[in-house]
Amino acid sequence: DGDTFNIIRLNGLAPMIGWAMGAATGHTVVALWREERLYLCESTTVSECWPTNGIQCNPYSTWVKWAKEADMHAVWAPLDRREGARTLDANKAWSLVDQLVGNDYGYEVVLMGWLDTIKDNLPCVKDRVNPDFCLEAETFELLFSFVQRVSFDAARVFVPAVQQRAGVPFNSTLLQAYHAAALKGIMPTEIFSIPEKDGWLYETTRDGKPVVSTSMVCNVFVCNVWKAGGLFNGTDVNCGDTSVNDNYKLKMYQDPELRPDICKEIGPENPNCQIIGKYSLRLDSQPGVPPRYNYVPLETLGDEEMFGHCPSMAPDYLAPMDC
Repeated sequence: DGDTFNIIRLNGLAPMIGWAMGAATGHTVVALWREERLYLCESTTVSECWPTNGIQCNPYSTWVKWAKEADMHAVWAPLDRREGARTLDANKAWSLVDQLVGNDYGYEVVLMGWLDTIKDNLPCVKDRVNPDFCLEAETFELLFSFVQRVSFDAARVFVPAVQQRAGVPFNSTLLQAYHAAALKGIMPTEIFSIPEKDGWLYETTRDGKPVVSTSMVCNVFVCNVWKAGGLFNGTDVNCGDTSVNDNYKLKMYQDPELRPDICKEIGPENPNCQIIGKYSLRLDSQPGVPPRYNYVPLETLGDEEMFGHCPSMAPDYLAPMDC
């Protein structure tokens, strides 16, 4: 219970997510046992490679079958289960999961775990001769003011998060949200860098029907399952502002030397056990400067600003140690 499987599919989108965040992966799921059957639970989207939408739990064998058919790469990251290590209460974890199953994927917050700073998360185009050409914060105001007029679905990835931070109704325009925020002293170029908070509610769907509920992407869902199950020992961790690789940076995983022999045979240098994939996937590898995996002490999780101020500039992804 509580182990994760960390995934990348080389389809363009997942590598782009990993590149933006400095992660080796683009998706994560959490393992939970129920009635002697292992399930993998996740927040994901229906697509040409995945048959069901939203927060869901599927039997391990079913999940692996679908993942193989989708050409995914996945590694198993088991939690530390030595004496004295923190453990997950599966009943409490399942209590949260059962409340959330059927909720739509967290489109409303999909960018918020990444956009921690005003400029140090925005990607740049490298040029050998000219200065770097970087995306600028001012672009979002222009871009999504137009997007909101032509596509509700496309606007979901940014506009509701700004409306939430500005404290305006979700039927407001983006410009109305920016104006309301400005009256509070919050500038358009900084509003998206305000950390996402657990418990914030959005207009979303559950089993296709409109509801007002929390909105969670994959890693936020996994983090909340851990929190509900007591893995953080009562510390009020703000899962909402995490990114994909924040989860596997936490120092709570098994010593790689204790992984099963078959895992060592498959990937002698890999600290994790790869279960599927044509190519080697390592959580401790590039991009970025080591360490990349299993190094942030859980004792630091009481800091409300943790995960909320982390730069992610390629190619080195230099950041404070608590990032």
